[in-house]
Amino acid sequence: MTPDPHWLRPVGGRSGGPVLLCLPHAGAGAFAYAGWDRQDAFDVVAVQPPGREDRFAEQPITDPEHLVREIADALGDLAEQPLALFGHSLGALIAHDLARELDRRGAPDPLLLAVSGHVPPHRLDPDRARDRSDAELVEHVRELDDDPLDDVLADPEWRAMLLRPLRGDLALHDAHTHRPGPRLRVPVLALTGADDDATPAEDTAAWAELTEGPFAHRVHPGGHFYLRAARSAVLDDLAHHLEGAWRP
Repeated sequence: MTPDPHWLRPVGGRSGGPVLLCLPHAGAGAFAYAGWDRQDAFDVVAVQPPGREDRFAEQPITDPEHLVREIADALGDLAEQPLALFGHSLGALIAHDLARELDRRGAPDPLLLAVSGHVPPHRLDPDRARDRSDAELVEHVRELDDDPLDDVLADPEWRAMLLRPLRGDLALHDAHTHRPGPRLRVPVLALTGADDDATPAEDTAAWAELTEGPFAHRVHPGGHFYLRAARSAVLDDLAHHLEGAWRP
C-alpha cells in the first residue's frame, strides 16, 4: 500500500537514504519542517495531522491512540522501508508511541527514534489535565515561544487558526497515558534546548529508560524552540546517528 499523501508530506526530493518521519509540536503541522531537506543523508517526510494548515477544516484528533493508529495506517509500505522517527515536544510523545505501534504490528524496528523538547512519557505529570481558556492558551504560547506573536494574536482570524489546533493538541497531550510494556529495541537520541525550562536536561536523559538500544543525549543552545536556530546542528546530529544505523 502506498503512503497516504493526505497525512504524509515529503519535504524536498529523494536522496536515496532512509526516511526521517517528522511529527510536529502542538498546534503545528508539516510546515514546521520546511527547510529540513537541506542535507543529503536522509529524506524528510512530515506528518500533517488534521485541524491545521490545509487540513484546518477537519476536527483535530484528541485521542492519542487514535492518532497513532491513523499515522501508522498512513505509512503504508513506508513502514517496511528504512525509517527513522523524529518528534518535537508533543511530537516526541507521538513518535515514541508510533514506534511501539509499529512493533505491535510486526513492522521492522525504526533505525532511530529521535525525541526533542519533551520529558519521556513515564515522567509526565499525572495531574496535568485541565481545561484552558483562550487567555491561558495565549499565555502558554508566550511562555514557550520567544518569537513575537502579538500581531498574530491580535488578529481574530489568525488567533483562531493558531488556538484551535493548539487546544486540540493540548487536549490530546492531557489524554496521553503511558502504559508500561516491553522496552523498545531501537537507538534513541534525545535532544533539548539548554534554556528550555519545560524540559530540563536531567528529565530528557530519562528517555534512556525506555529502550534497550543505544542512547545519546544532546543539549543545544536555546529555549523550547531551539530547533529554529539550531536546525543545521540538529540535522547533523540526526545524520551522524543514522549513518551508524543504516547501510544501503
